[in-house]
Amino acid sequence: MANRRLTTVALASVWTLAAAGPAWAAGSLTIPPSEHIPNVPGRGLLMAYSGLDGATHVGPPLVATLSKGVTLRFHLKGEPALELLVPGAHLLRWRAATGDLLLADVAGDKLPLIVAFASSNLVVGRLPAGSRAVLRGSASNISLMRNRVGDRIRFALACSSQGLHAAAQEASQGLKTSLETLVENRLVFFAEAPHGSENLAPERARTLAKAFSVMKVNIHAPAPPFAVHWTTPARWPIEHQDAWASAFHAIGLMHLDVSLAKEALTTVYGTATPEGLIPTRSGPGTSAEVAGPPMLARAAWAVYQHKRIRERRFLRASYDVVAKQIEWFMRHRRLGGPPPAEKALTFGVPLYAWTSAKEAGMGSSPRFAGGAEFAAVDLSTYIAAECRMLQRMAQALGYGTSARMWGKRADVIARAVRKHLWDAEASFFFDRTAPDGEWIRVWSCTGFMPLALGVADDDQADRLLEHLAGDRFHTPAGVATLGKNETAANGTGWTGGVWMPLNYLLVRGLAARGRAKAARDLAERTLATITRRYHEAGTLDEFYPAGQGARDYFPTAAVFADLVLRPVP
Repeated sequence: MANRRLTTVALASVWTLAAAGPAWAAGSLTIPPSEHIPNVPGRGLLMAYSGLDGATHVGPPLVATLSKGVTLRFHLKGEPALELLVPGAHLLRWRAATGDLLLADVAGDKLPLIVAFASSNLVVGRLPAGSRAVLRGSASNISLMRNRVGDRIRFALACSSQGLHAAAQEASQGLKTSLETLVENRLVFFAEAPHGSENLAPERARTLAKAFSVMKVNIHAPAPPFAVHWTTPARWPIEHQDAWASAFHAIGLMHLDVSLAKEALTTVYGTATPEGLIPTRSGPGTSAEVAGPPMLARAAWAVYQHKRIRERRFLRASYDVVAKQIEWFMRHRRLGGPPPAEKALTFGVPLYAWTSAKEAGMGSSPRFAGGAEFAAVDLSTYIAAECRMLQRMAQALGYGTSARMWGKRADVIARAVRKHLWDAEASFFFDRTAPDGEWIRVWSCTGFMPLALGVADDDQADRLLEHLAGDRFHTPAGVATLGKNETAANGTGWTGGVWMPLNYLLVRGLAARGRAKAARDLAERTLATITRRYHEAGTLDEFYPAGQGARDYFPTAAVFADLVLRPVP
């Protein structure tokens, strides 16, 4: 992260630390300007210890979501919860509500309320006079220790795989933590994170800080099988690494630290089988022998190009893995089976089929009501687009023959999509049982993928733009995942909610096509919706318009950051 000037505030007024024993040593607290600190403590706020600060698989690790009042609900067996009963809690003035810190001014008290994750299995804090810290639930390996300092309460909650006695020992040690140092260490992250342009509105600047907070909390420290940091879409309920989501994670992380962006991708590369399959799910104790939407070449190219860093070794490693992955798709997901061994991979009509809705990443979509044996618009488009990205990567690496091969593959597959999956009568892309088979006329957001990823021709793009602006898909939050005319449409998830990474792909695709006005309009609706929802509810959600799916969802944070920091010209 780039070095940034920090604002040092003497601990006077709200920040003053009274000398109340060795636990409360006086000093100074270094904090960034307030508009660069997330401070909305919404229900569902995801909290955990970040892999940027230390080991994340010790304990077992504590992962919590904020609940009613000031209550941390830990996602462990027995459903333990730390309930903080604070007089006048509704009057607290929140200074920080991040993925690992709660900080609030207390009326009539010179010292702030503090709740902070000190390690993966230790939460510490301080409460004002008259408060209580209560442990709820039936967990047998969690201990809560309290200590009164003056009229305030100091607490430490620890979890240990060794049982209650070990947890009590860790909690006892936790009471000795220097809270002021811990708070400063947590806040300095926001001083160093990118802040956007000087004319960025304060509400949007704070949402950008929230986006980086979501990224941070969803980064794990190295742990087998990963030798470097790895990411998850949401520490709860999506605990594993997700290959598709990681492509978006990298695009957001490159603004924070390019090395983290590379790690988010290289940990995915490391899960590839010798044949080229990259499982959609992986992580410590987790593996899934099922593929997912391929977008790694697009992400790797964006990271490679970012700020013209262009590290050849990273590009070569990315190319080697993704080339095998796409050839695996071309063999194993080709509609009708793989081509004859003596023929090119693009022989015949190269269109591709998922094996299930789960593999497509769209579990509830009515596209799959009759199964998955059909030429899928999205998968066929993903493969064409990845071939095009591999062409660019090969050109940059000086692989002339390979570049021509990938360019030809991209052309052939794109032509097949345009010819066989475009319904001229409806002016839309639909799935189809065979290249010239029956149409599966489900009005799904996947019909826009050829526009987003540069596969549609100009006339098709014009017609798709009309659909984007029409009542069927247009919403204030962006593009609905399912047309409003569909029987299954209910405005949520993959049945009509808005998934921000889809908005993002369309923004970038429209801009690349020279449709800047449409791209800026969709980008603004995306940013405005995320900003508004954050300031109302305190979370960045998986689906919009309101509180659908996972909370503090990394892909939403990533695309928000990239749209703010790389605005459409």
